[in-house]
Amino acid sequence: MIHPPGRPRVPFRRRNPLNNQHLDHPQPHPELKNTHKPTPKECAEVKGILGKAASFPPEIVDIVMDFAEYWTCSVSSIDYSVTSNGLFSIRGGSESENTFLLRTEPLGLTTWHPKDQDSWAAAAPTYKLVEEYPREELERFVEGPPSTLEHPFRKIVFDIVSRDQGWSHELDTHHTFRSSWTWFDAGIDRFDKGHTSEHTGTSETEASSSSEKVPTTGAIRPIWPPLKENLSEYDHTLHPTADHKIQCNRISEQDWQHHHIEWSCTDDIDPESSAGQELDAIGRGSATGDGSFLRNLKVGDMLTVWGRARFPGWMLSIQKVQVEVYWAL
Repeated sequence: MIHPPGRPRVPFRRRNPLNNQHLDHPQPHPELKNTHKPTPKECAEVKGILGKAASFPPEIVDIVMDFAEYWTCSVSSIDYSVTSNGLFSIRGGSESENTFLLRTEPLGLTTWHPKDQDSWAAAAPTYKLVEEYPREELERFVEGPPSTLEHPFRKIVFDIVSRDQGWSHELDTHHTFRSSWTWFDAGIDRFDKGHTSEHTGTSETEASSSSEKVPTTGAIRPIWPPLKENLSEYDHTLHPTADHKIQCNRISEQDWQHHHIEWSCTDDIDPESSAGQELDAIGRGSATGDGSFLRNLKVGDMLTVWGRARFPGWMLSIQKVQVEVYWAL
């Protein structure tokens, strides 16, 4: 494999995604020995110290930082348990059976924050991406020196508290993940450098007067879910897709279920293998264990979470969705 100059290959460390916990009742995930989540400033300071103390070049410093898993963490969440209803429900067979739930802030861009909160809380408009921002331009919004790693996004942790409608006529699937028609998908949004206010009717008040364009919420475009050929609406599939399915619910469980799922860029499970089928058996997409989702992420990408329910009678009820993205600075 050829690696671009300045993007060194990181020593490969295998992980086992099957070690993830799937709890039938909402309870805190077991405490780790080290729960410190370094800030971008702390990561930049440690990189500086390593570089000066050992006279290492930036590429070696980044490999050391990565081996120690000293990564910056970005957390995004939505909590319906504090609302008046205490939950949010998505009904199959209705217009809302595919519902956008949340979006992470642009990955790696520590000094960029959305100003238009209404647009930020909604699904990206159905416009085709015209021109991607070069990585070098987006790195203007990175606090400290950007990572030299080829794949800076290292791990995603999903914590979801949810359940289905609590009943099903298929008695042989009760309390399993087989034939579950309520699930969560991971999507990707990306900034469009070719965005213009005339095209979308949105405001450019967030833009800078400098010659280089500043990404705005109006410039967000969907990468996945994809758009239909007429570009007027999303192309939501009937069945879950193996490489985007985060988790489905156990069937006919009336108690809340806490799902803790981890994706790593070093995962290497073949979706066609027995291990890939085991992922499917525990409610995950069989192709979410090969690490490709993280390796394909780019600086500035936004991770999205969608809730799905299919067919009348099926209902996805949600208390909380939280996404932690760990990335190398």
